Amino acid sequence: MSQDHETRLEKLEIDLAHANHTIDELSTVVAEQARQIDRVTRKLVSMTDQVGELLENTAPGHQIEKPPHY
Repeated sequence: MSQDHETRLEKLEIDLAHANHTIDELSTVVAEQARQIDRVTRKLVSMTDQVGELLENTAPGHQIEKPPHY
């Protein structure tokens, strides 16, 4: 193989190694973000349920009004 081909092949192998490393890093980031989204989603559902319960438990006829500064 000529020196030019060997040099090009070595560069491609280096580029491939860097690409694989980047893919691994991105995969780790995406997996962590998915876990965070799941936690936030569960928390949002829980808080939405809590607000619903609070609204159900307010005295009948009691209107929830916005404060005067709104």
